[in-house]
Amino acid sequence: MPRIAAVLVAFLMLSLSVGCKTVPALTTAKTTLPNAPQYTYIDTRGNTYNLSTKKLIYDPVSADNTIDGLDDEGRHLELNIELNDYTKMAAECERQFNTTQKELPANYSGYVIPTLTRKDSIETRSIDLSIKAVDELDYVIRPFLGDE
Repeated sequence: MPRIAAVLVAFLMLSLSVGCKTVPALTTAKTTLPNAPQYTYIDTRGNTYNLSTKKLIYDPVSADNTIDGLDDEGRHLELNIELNDYTKMAAECERQFNTTQKELPANYSGYVIPTLTRKDSIETRSIDLSIKAVDELDYVIRPFLGDE
């Protein structure tokens, strides 16, 4: 009889944990990626985006109430990000490194040449970006900035 009681208690505990959608203690979630690269993206206006596994840092080329003639590009932001968000943005950065970039058009009117830099424990690599690559990176990264 004590064995039946023990099985019944174990069954009830399992039912409660599944019903409450708890995660068993043996499961561990990855919160870091060892040796993950850091990326620096400079867009066509000169805004800089620094991406690491824990932060997205946005440095606008020009702050509010500018007197240098450049359009307002918002304020400096340091956003804590989840590892899943880092992997999404890093995947797009890697895709750009593996895509042949077209030269900027002759009538390009941006303030700077857009670039993407990848820095890891072994090397630092940079590429100049095409307009299409800028659009694709903006599409993935800019939503994290909110209304900036």
